[in-house]
Order: sequence, then structure tokens, then C-alpha cells
Amino acid sequence: MNRAYGPSDGPEQDDARFSDPSSESSAGPAKAASHARRRHPALIVIAIVIVVALVVGCGLYTRYRMTRNGAGASSEAAAATETPDTPTATETLDAADADLTKEAPVPEPSTPRNVDITADMKPTLDSIFAGADYAVQVVSMANDATIVSIDPEQQFTGASTYKLFVAYSMISAVENGTMTWDTPFNGQTLGSCFDTMIVNSDNACPLAWLNMKNPLTVQQEMRDAGFMNSGFADDSYVTAGDLADYLTRLYKGTFMDPDSRAKLLEDMTTQVYRSGIPTGIGEHGTVADKVGFLYGLLHDAAIVYSDKGDYVMVILTDGSSWGAIAQAAGAIYDAL
Repeated sequence: MNRAYGPSDGPEQDDARFSDPSSESSAGPAKAASHARRRHPALIVIAIVIVVALVVGCGLYTRYRMTRNGAGASSEAAAATETPDTPTATETLDAADADLTKEAPVPEPSTPRNVDITADMKPTLDSIFAGADYAVQVVSMANDATIVSIDPEQQFTGASTYKLFVAYSMISAVENGTMTWDTPFNGQTLGSCFDTMIVNSDNACPLAWLNMKNPLTVQQEMRDAGFMNSGFADDSYVTAGDLADYLTRLYKGTFMDPDSRAKLLEDMTTQVYRSGIPTGIGEHGTVADKVGFLYGLLHDAAIVYSDKGDYVMVILTDGSSWGAIAQAAGAIYDAL
């Protein structure tokens, strides 16, 4: 096998067994050089393998680091752009439970005041109605508690508040089948007569009814219904106590049919004279009332649906004014 060597090299023997022993001494240096040349390529191969292994190892390590760093960066970016978690129901409840441990102010009770405040209110009402006769009855519809009661049995000329009792007599005639709201009466229907009597405080309709029925018959209907201190003699007479009882039953719907009750309440809510209790209550509630005015007599009998609860409020006066009645209603409301 022939190989190419450098200029100082000679032919190389493949195996020492074929050399001449007698020439070993003289050929020693050349033979050593030949063996050195034979080991040199092996070392180079080993070195190349080591270098390649290092290069490959470094490459793999570098790729591993880059992959890991990239994954970390992706996680950080995802965390940076991730929206905060919405609290779970359990977390919300836990937070609420934690808030319960904090001291908080106790809210004022919203239930209406149901205690008798007559003693507190009388000096104020005496001042408002100075120089006049007056009676007041205020009842809570929450539990029928009397809130203010001043001379509830004192009899006053009814003025137009007596028309509430005439209205009851008309309703009784309709409910027992004697008449209907469409029955002709006093040049109109009974229904329209009823409406003008309450909404406009018309006098012709109730006087025609009393002439037809007889005042004492209407008074007996009142007695049968339990209104013992109001009625008719030379003129009508009423008490704050009887009017308050009437309006309490009207509010609760205990002494007339639902349709009849709704008709009367609608007329009272839309009646046109509203300078008394409705003015005193103002924006704090809705008032369904019936007024009476005759000479110096000014009365207001009302159901008050207020933001402090529902009340019956009756104010009867002789020698006062609508402004005083409104002021008294406002003062009572403020004290509730």
C-alpha cells in the first residue's frame, strides 16, 4: 500500500516483523519517527471528536437556555396582560363576613310612630288655634293606635263633612239593590250626583237625598253602623271621633263593598279644596279628604298616605283658618 509523505519521509514498513534485524540499530531513529507519524492522525481524530462534542454540547445548552428564558418571558408577559380575577362567591361572602365585624352605625327604625303624643302636641296646637274652638283626632292605620286625641266627642256643626254620611246612605242603597249608580236622581244619575257632592262639595245632591230619605232615616243608618255621636237635628252635627272611625273603616274596607270604597276614595283624592291637611302634608304623602266650611266653621277629615305611614287625621275648627289647619297638619306630621 503506497502513501504520500513529506520530503524527509521514506517508505514505511507496515510491520516490524518484516524488517532486517541486522539493520535495526542503524534504522532506529527513522523507525521511531515513522511510529510517531502513525500515532499523530489518531490524536487529531480524538481532538476533533472532543471539539465537536464540546460544540454540540454548547449548542444544546445554549438552545436550552434560550428556550427556558423564552418560556419565562412568555409567562411574565401573560401575567402582565392578564386581567385580575373576579372574586368568587366564596371570596365575596368572606369579605362580607369580614365587614360584619366592623362597627357600623345602627339605622333609625323606619316603622311609623304609634305612641300617643297628645300631651306633647297640645301646647303647639293650642297656640296654632289660639282663640278658636278645635278638636283633633289622629289614628295610625298600622295598628289603630290613637296618636293625638283632643276633644274627640265635641260636637260641631258638620258643614260639608256630613256629606260623608250621606255618601254612606247612597252606597247602602246601591249595595242593597234599591238603586244603581245609573238611576236618575235630581236631574242626573245617582253616580254623577255622588261625585259632584264629594269632589265639588255640591249641596243640591245631598239636600235632595235627605229630602227623599228623611234626615232621621239617614241618622238611623248612621246609628246602625255605629256612629253614635253624629247625626241630624236642626242641622247636621259631627264629632272628630265619629269621622275618624268612619275614615278608619273606609281605609280598611270593612263597611262597604270594594267597588263602592274605590269610588269614594277616588272622589276624596281628587276633591278640589286642598288648602288644609293636603297643604300641610305637602310632598310627604297623598291625602284623600272631605272638607267642610260654613261661616266660621272649617273642617278637614282625611286619610293620609305618608312616607311615615298611613294615618287618619281629623281637624274640626270654629273661628280658625285653612292656614292654621295646614300648619297643625304639618306639625303633627313632623312629630310622628
